[in-house]
Amino acid sequence: MDYESHPRASKKPTWRKVAVYLSTLLLLAFADPRLPTFLVGCALCALAWWLRIWAFAHLEKNQTMVTTGPYAHTRNPAYLGTFCALIGVSLAAGNWSSRQGQGVWAFGLFMALVFFTFYLPRKFSREYPRLKGLFGEQLEQHAANVPNFWPRLRPWRSGDPRRFSWARVSANHEWGWGLVMVLILTAIWTAPMWSPFYRS
Repeated sequence: MDYESHPRASKKPTWRKVAVYLSTLLLLAFADPRLPTFLVGCALCALAWWLRIWAFAHLEKNQTMVTTGPYAHTRNPAYLGTFCALIGVSLAAGNWSSRQGQGVWAFGLFMALVFFTFYLPRKFSREYPRLKGLFGEQLEQHAANVPNFWPRLRPWRSGDPRRFSWARVSANHEWGWGLVMVLILTAIWTAPMWSPFYRS
């Protein structure tokens, strides 16, 4: 479960965070958007944000084994939302009709590969032993019924009555994530006006 994706995680700079920031800046600098794919990318980012809101509306980090809401479909809904946002931003920033746009999409595919090859395995290897220590058999039962990442269509019914709570969304400080997405998408669409690398 993606408890470590909680927004209050350490703010200390790491090489991974620096790599994420630099990759985002590089993608923005070379953005070459086209309206159809930009709109599809925006829709995917909106879906990603809603998925994260849904997740954090059920999450109480390290306090309760959450099996409701999106956690009944996937054990890592916030990470799934982050991945959808990565694809959405990459799709919005590139296009198929120019070499620059194709390069942006290729870079997005590279980032997706890094996400699955390095980021997720490292997160899972660190989180699961800690969570097993906290929740024991509850975690094992959840893992036996709910996929690790890609969601199952029908929710697993654990019997937990927990419901969606906007208060938890606020307590988990998720609102800023959506603002960041809006700023990134705005920067992509306006790249022709500010990016020195834009080619008409």
